[in-house]
Amino acid sequence: MAIILTSFIVSCVTLSTVLAQQPPIQRRIDSARHREPVPQRSPIRELQADLDALLKNRELAAAYTGVCVLSTETGEFLYRSNEGKAFVPASLMKLFTTAAALDFLGPDFRFTTRLYLDGRIRQGGDFEGNIIIRGSGDPTWSESFGIHPDSVFAVWIRALDSLGITTIKGNIIADDGYFDATRYGPGWMWDDFAKPYSPPVSALAAYDNCVRLAVHPSTTGQPARIEQVYGSGAIRLVSDVITTSHDQPSEVVAVREFGSNTVELRGQIALPNGNQREPVILDVPIDNPALYVSTLFRSALEHHRIRVRGNVLTATEWGEPIAYSRLPILAEFTSPPLRDILTVMNRMSHNLCAEMVLKTVGKESSGTGSFAAGVDYVRSMLQRNGLTSEELVMSDGSGLSRLNLCTPSLVARLLWMLWRSPWRAEFVSSLARPGEPGTLRTRLVGTLAEKNVAAKTGTLDNVSTLAGYVTTRDGEVLCVAIMTNHLLVPETVARNLQDLICMRLASFSRR
Repeated sequence: MAIILTSFIVSCVTLSTVLAQQPPIQRRIDSARHREPVPQRSPIRELQADLDALLKNRELAAAYTGVCVLSTETGEFLYRSNEGKAFVPASLMKLFTTAAALDFLGPDFRFTTRLYLDGRIRQGGDFEGNIIIRGSGDPTWSESFGIHPDSVFAVWIRALDSLGITTIKGNIIADDGYFDATRYGPGWMWDDFAKPYSPPVSALAAYDNCVRLAVHPSTTGQPARIEQVYGSGAIRLVSDVITTSHDQPSEVVAVREFGSNTVELRGQIALPNGNQREPVILDVPIDNPALYVSTLFRSALEHHRIRVRGNVLTATEWGEPIAYSRLPILAEFTSPPLRDILTVMNRMSHNLCAEMVLKTVGKESSGTGSFAAGVDYVRSMLQRNGLTSEELVMSDGSGLSRLNLCTPSLVARLLWMLWRSPWRAEFVSSLARPGEPGTLRTRLVGTLAEKNVAAKTGTLDNVSTLAGYVTTRDGEVLCVAIMTNHLLVPETVARNLQDLICMRLASFSRR
């Protein structure tokens, strides 16, 4: 009995030892049930969290900001915030104008302005009749495009010289009937009409439809000296600008009543202190672009000693139909291709160019050179490409109008449409880039985004926008639309937000 008990005790000890050496299975199972899963890293969620944090900027708390980021490769939305809300887009409207122009006119389209003779040449060099300038919407006769109107006139004058013409016993008539007579877009601000960024729109344009004035100081207390750099004779000038001492600020403003070619200058200009001070330069819109072109041409003729006995007129003032089919074309000027024109328009945000391009699209597509006809084509283009025009209210081609509205989502999808279009290269090359001439010249320089951003900017009072393409660290191209309205702080705050978003997107990697 003692032997049996001893054996049982030994067996129990052995079993307990074996059990003690086995892993605690149930304990492991229970522990596994309560262990939190290790979260997997999500670069997209990290990106979204970072952009959320940027949009919480306290300085922009009273403003209204929308952002939409779309991948060109997959079509997926990487980030959206207020993307379906309507914003005033400012110059982002030029993206819609650009798309319509490339879609209908094509990147190789050129404008042609022609000079016609309506009369006959007599012995002695007298031309009895009228000389007619017929416009077709060319916006390029300006410094912005590197084309001086006098260089165009010089070619035409050589053509007159070749015919032996020394005197024109008739009128210089400028015909801008290719467009309608509406000079300003719906919703433009009346107090902008004397500003160089909102000149009247016409099928004939020179010097961006502005005269340039240089204001020079004279002596203290005396009227300043006013020089008309170009556009002499096109306006009636009244100046109340007084010269002040060198320690006073120079403040000169131009005032022009709507419908008038009388320009009044007000303010003061300080004497130079030591070194010669540069004059104050003002570009002031004229009232009647066609009359302006004919006036400039007459001045060029007279400078070349070709006398003009008649008047300068517009075709409307002439009042009689002009039968162009029976008139000889003496000379013509052909613009650079549309791809080059759009580059200036978008990089420099050239408003007059955008309006002339939009009206040209309307004229060529429907026969009516109006804002409304251009907008109709934009809407039809969007619908053909699967983009709803219900997210767009478009009143002009440049974005000057406060009536324009669109969503960040529509802008991003428009960029995606253009990326997949046959005109991708022309469109992308038209956009501004950091560090290069244009609206992004001083922005994002020295950052990771410097070589990875191509975009269009937009600015109005209390409005700041940016839209374009950002290339990520992986080489993925993103469509980006950032729109801020109701700004109560300096626009630089909104621009800083745009720059930070672009920098974050440029550093994004899916790996």
